[in-house]
Amino acid sequence: MNRLVVATIAFFSLTPLASAQMMPPAHHVRQDHVVLNLTTEGWVKTDTARVAVFVDLVQQKESAEDLKKRIDGSLQSLAKDVDWRFTSSRQQLDQTGLNRWYVTAEARVQEAKLAGLEDRAKSASSPGYKVGISYVDFTPSLAEFEKLRADLREDIYKQAIAEADRLNKVMPGPEYHVRRVDFVQAHPSMAMEAAPRTMMMKSGAADASTGSEGGAELLVSVKQSVSAEVILGRAGQPAPQ
Repeated sequence: MNRLVVATIAFFSLTPLASAQMMPPAHHVRQDHVVLNLTTEGWVKTDTARVAVFVDLVQQKESAEDLKKRIDGSLQSLAKDVDWRFTSSRQQLDQTGLNRWYVTAEARVQEAKLAGLEDRAKSASSPGYKVGISYVDFTPSLAEFEKLRADLREDIYKQAIAEADRLNKVMPGPEYHVRRVDFVQAHPSMAMEAAPRTMMMKSGAADASTGSEGGAELLVSVKQSVSAEVILGRAGQPAPQ
């Protein structure tokens, strides 16, 4: 009888202790976090176009070094003070036994230098030496895209801070701060929206850029967006995992 009573008392006396051990710490129970999804957008603008050029020539008595100097001169005649870069070079013997070269080059060319481009390519050509415009791509450069994305990320940071300030004005207690900013990868469809326009411009850009027929292409702007999940938390609270 006495043993049974003692055992029963011991059980109930241990129950509150076990329950207390099972309770998580207070800071795990209270999760004062606010999750936001922020998006901003902007336009990539450019004043240059990517121009691709080919040179198809038959080597006579010139050395390879002489040919390179001649090609360099032809490229400068198309657009001066431009950083032309060779993108490919192929050499082969044709069916008559002559040594034929096919060279391609490209550069970003200022809008003001695009007019008359095809006419200058014709002027640089001669029998056995053909200079032509492969295409003119009016899409902004990678550096211009990255510059805009950096500016858009900065805008997201400013929005996040503004949201924390706005929340602190209406919510009592410890202040909220920006705890995490997770950027969401941009949807590829936004960048691809300009692709059909770009391809259309490529097909007729060489003729239009001459100015001989009064045609002209416009440099395009491409819209980009940046999205992020932002977490705001009170001061002293652990960052969410």
